[in-house]
Amino acid sequence: MKTRDRILEAALRQFNEVGTDQATVRSIAEEVGISHGNLCYHFKNTDVLIEALYDRLVEEMEVPVRQIQAPEYGLATMIRQAEVSFRLLYKYRFLLLDFVRIIRRIGPVREKYRALAQLRRRQFQAAFQHLIARGLMQEEWLPGQHAHFITNLLILGDNWIPNAEIHFDEKGEEVIRYYLDAFVGGLAPYLTEEGLKAYRRWAEKRAAVSAKNW
Repeated sequence: MKTRDRILEAALRQFNEVGTDQATVRSIAEEVGISHGNLCYHFKNTDVLIEALYDRLVEEMEVPVRQIQAPEYGLATMIRQAEVSFRLLYKYRFLLLDFVRIIRRIGPVREKYRALAQLRRRQFQAAFQHLIARGLMQEEWLPGQHAHFITNLLILGDNWIPNAEIHFDEKGEEVIRYYLDAFVGGLAPYLTEEGLKAYRRWAEKRAAVSAKNW
């Protein structure tokens, strides 16, 4: 692994474990086994490290998002895409735990995130149109209904990890599945009968997996 990648992995672990205020360039350099000056050659401070990790998260999230363009895109694909996204967000959870502090302090991350949020809004709209075209999702019955629902989904996406930090002692899989279920459950009132059949098939598989894990 290249030195730059080793630095990013150590920074990710420390930011997740102790937060962006407690992890320092020196503590990260010590974990990697390099000098403070060597680390600063690659990343001059923790703000630059945070921005690099944010960029890496966005890049990794592009893979599931591209599935929206697939001709076979349906509810099952959307749920799989959401699960991959939730796991990636949990992998980089420090970003959401310290989100307000980060965007107040690091202007480039704030601007990138605002642009990304608008892109995600358009991607949700495209996904909904795919589901409507396949008879899985209802057309709007009130003006702006889908736009409001997308806003709720974006709020959930930004805040589920801080919410989990407050309400859960557990970490990892149980937390991810709880909030994924909340995301998927929010879709149900907007689905057609055909869409609800697909939703029930997913719910049955989900219950079977949960029972097996218990």
